[in-house]
Amino acid sequence: MYSKARLTLEEGPTSRAPRNQSLPHYVSMIFPFNHFSRESQTLTKAEIASFRAIAAESFTLCVAPDRILSYSGVDQEQEGACTFVSILNLCRLMSREGIMSFSASSWKSKWRSFDRESCEDLAECLDLCAEKNLLGDTEDLRYIPIRSRGKRELCFNRSLWYSSPPSLASRYSVSESDVLATPWVYHNAVLIESLLDRGVAVVINFSEHSRTCVGYNVEELLFCDNWSASYAERCETGGAYEDVFHSGLSRCTKWAVYSWMRDIVFIEPREVIVIDD
Repeated sequence: MYSKARLTLEEGPTSRAPRNQSLPHYVSMIFPFNHFSRESQTLTKAEIASFRAIAAESFTLCVAPDRILSYSGVDQEQEGACTFVSILNLCRLMSREGIMSFSASSWKSKWRSFDRESCEDLAECLDLCAEKNLLGDTEDLRYIPIRSRGKRELCFNRSLWYSSPPSLASRYSVSESDVLATPWVYHNAVLIESLLDRGVAVVINFSEHSRTCVGYNVEELLFCDNWSASYAERCETGGAYEDVFHSGLSRCTKWAVYSWMRDIVFIEPREVIVIDD
C-alpha cells in the first residue's frame, strides 16, 4: 500500500541537477549513513544537558523545549531498524502511541519478525507493519513519497510543488533560475518547514537513515534520533555538509536533506498545538 505510492512516482518525468553549475543550496553528493567515518566520545550528564539546552534555543521547534531537554527515545542499538524505531519515536514525541498496536518495550521482537537487516524506506517499513498487524489507529498517520525508488530516484512528487518560483526565490534569498535548476530542493524545504511551523514532527528518510525532525534554523535541521543519549559522533562528509549526533539528538545541514530525502511520515494533529516559549 505505502510502497505503491512511491513506485507510482516512476510514471512521471525525471529531473536532475545541471552539471558544472554552481548552485547555492543543492548538495551534489551524500554519504550513506553507515559508511561515515566517525569520531565518537562518551558524554557526561552535564554535557548532555548543555547540548540539549543549546539545541532547544538554536532552532525553531515543533514541540515544547522541555520535550527536547527530556527526550528519551527508543535506542535502535546495533539493529538496522531506523525506519521502524523512528516511527515509534515519532508516536512517542507526539503522544500518539496508539498508532502502533504494541508497546515500545517490545519493539525488538516485533522488528526481528520482519526477518531482514533493514528496510529500504519508510514505505517498506509501514507495509511490513501492516502485514504483521502492528499498526493500530492510523487515521491521522500520513505517508508522503518524495522521490522514486527506480529511475535512479530522479522522479519527484510534483503534487507537492505548489509554491511559485518567485515566492521560493524570495523566501530562500536565491534567484528564480536557482529554484528552477533544482526545484525539489526548495519545495522540500517548504514542505518540511511548514509542517514544523504547524507543530508537526516529521520522520525523514535520508542518507539511508530515518530520524524524527523536530526543528529547523537557517542552515540546519534538528532531529530526535534513535540512539543512546550517552555518546556523540561527528560524521565526516568531506566538507560537503555537517551531520552530528550528540545527546540523543542530531543536527544536519538542511540543504543536504532537502536535496536527497526519499520519503516522510508524520501524524496530523487532531487539535491546534500551542508551543510554549
